[in-house]
Amino acid sequence: MYIVSRVLKPVPTEELDHFEQQHGISLPLSYRTWIEHYGEGTYTGWMNVQRPDPEVLKPFVEYDFWIHTDDSPISQHQLEQCISIGSSVDGDFLAVHPEVEGLLWLPRHDENITLWTCSETEFGETLDRIYCGYYHQDKPITPLYFEPWNELRKHTFYHFSGTEQGSSMKELADTCKTEFKWDAVLENEYMCKMFMVSMGGYLRFNYAAGREVALFYEEKNGAEEATDNEISMFLQAHHCTAYE
Repeated sequence: MYIVSRVLKPVPTEELDHFEQQHGISLPLSYRTWIEHYGEGTYTGWMNVQRPDPEVLKPFVEYDFWIHTDDSPISQHQLEQCISIGSSVDGDFLAVHPEVEGLLWLPRHDENITLWTCSETEFGETLDRIYCGYYHQDKPITPLYFEPWNELRKHTFYHFSGTEQGSSMKELADTCKTEFKWDAVLENEYMCKMFMVSMGGYLRFNYAAGREVALFYEEKNGAEEATDNEISMFLQAHHCTAYE
């Protein structure tokens, strides 16, 4: 798995031990191993892996947001005891419950809660399985990557006007691939992400909109800023204008 940042903020083992004792729950081992090593962050652009939080799902107890029948993995009342451990970029929740073995998937745009088994060794494999199963995909997003959350993350957005000059964003992305040395590239019909560990981020081309290019990087000092500046100059020389 490719790690976008060189700066990790692991969740202390003592914090997780205290949480388990306080709430009478055993968190999935692979999930604990993950956040003890990588910390919080976003996995392959779709899933936010977060600290365990007992407050997130409590407000939903009062509303009939999901169907609760004899076949449902939890009752509406049990929502109050659920511990959220992640959320998708679409607003879905991933949670655990002290009396339920496995991971609860509480979708934002579906009334049915589903239960997933959790790998004992690799949490990422479990997330891949949920992604393929829920979103009806044949395979997970590749390359697999993780964006740790830290206070160093910066970004600059650019407006691409090259279409007026007869060039496309796809052509710009292809040129950029050869202009710089990238560690990994993720591309599909909607977007392209080019990763570079030396800048602690990536360059994203929004093919779907056809106008936006975004540069994500980590704040650095001295010579380490050279790559960020070179990419910025490259974009500005190819019909991209920075904006706030």
